[in-house]
Amino acid sequence: MGNGKTTLRDVAAAAGVSPMTASNALHGKPGVKESTRQKVIEAAERLDYRINLTASMLKSGRSNIIHIIINEFDSPFYSKLVQSLANETTARGLTPFVEQTQYSPAAAKQAMSANPFSGQLFDGEIIHASGLGTNLPLAKMNAGRPLVLIDGCEETPSVDTVNFPNEEGARAAVQHLIERGCKHIAIVGGGYIPRAELAHAEHSYDLRLRGASGALLDAGLPYDESMTFCGYNSEDGIDAGHRIADEILAARANESDHVAAGDGVANTANVSRENIANVSHETSRGTAADLKRDGSATAFDGVFCSNDYAAFGVIRGLADRGIRVPDDVKVIGIDGTSFGSYATPTLSTIQVDLDQLAQFALDMITRRIEERARSEDATAPTRATIGYQLVARESTGGRSV
Repeated sequence: MGNGKTTLRDVAAAAGVSPMTASNALHGKPGVKESTRQKVIEAAERLDYRINLTASMLKSGRSNIIHIIINEFDSPFYSKLVQSLANETTARGLTPFVEQTQYSPAAAKQAMSANPFSGQLFDGEIIHASGLGTNLPLAKMNAGRPLVLIDGCEETPSVDTVNFPNEEGARAAVQHLIERGCKHIAIVGGGYIPRAELAHAEHSYDLRLRGASGALLDAGLPYDESMTFCGYNSEDGIDAGHRIADEILAARANESDHVAAGDGVANTANVSRENIANVSHETSRGTAADLKRDGSATAFDGVFCSNDYAAFGVIRGLADRGIRVPDDVKVIGIDGTSFGSYATPTLSTIQVDLDQLAQFALDMITRRIEERARSEDATAPTRATIGYQLVARESTGGRSV
């Protein structure tokens, strides 16, 4: 029974399908054409049919509720990620239940094992693993329910995983800066990691750093600690922007002093030593923007940020010091948040395909749910990497799109 008056047979008759097909369509089971599923859902809505969740669970052992766990809600990127996952879940006749971890392993454990609904209500979990570390035993914490990781990044996946194009996207971003004429490129993210340690990267930032550094080395450009800056959000991005700007201003002062000395003219620098001395050079973990011991500095002309949020902060930080984007420095991010098209300047980015991510994740989780329902032996874990496109906007000298 549905609402007490309309039955599943009524819905099936209205949709012109069998009761079994109507049931499969409403419960999100595979094997039903999308056009048929939509026809059944529309008939159910028209007849005000409602599934009796308790009865359905007792009969099938399934709730058709997918537990979606992400890092945070307060971000344009994560709001779009949740939207894509929720839309795809709903389109398959399933119900999303969304929680956030705030990047906390303890909160992830709470959501997966101590949530009052976790052991009874959820058919499976989709969790964004980035920032939680690779040692968290997620598969054990959810009591063996079907599990799909987003950005798990393990070299050999232990569970089904859908990854962002971390290495490929970062490489494309840096190549874009190089093609735009940049020769001194800063990297903003999690700080410096030697190339040898990146060979077996299992974290999204490490993979992005591997792609970015690889593009630099392929082009004959340097990759070392002096060009990496910590900044994984807008606030830290502002600080990184300040430090990059300080390097640029110091390099300008050095160059002007050399010119002045060569011409025998004193105090003709565009940016004086006094001005540079007044710029803050506070110490920050993992950055190398402070003037080097030998007094040298780098006139950065390009910045790759490991996410768009950091890029917004970097642009602000550069502007605070009078450094113009893209005239003085070109900046590009990765993720493709919608805010990038409204920023000033508009932000060039590697736009990842979140709708494709949702499709892959739901394909994986529904397959595991069906295997479990049929008591089949689980197949080997699978991994997929979603697509991306380079969106060149004003921050790298392109047109606003």
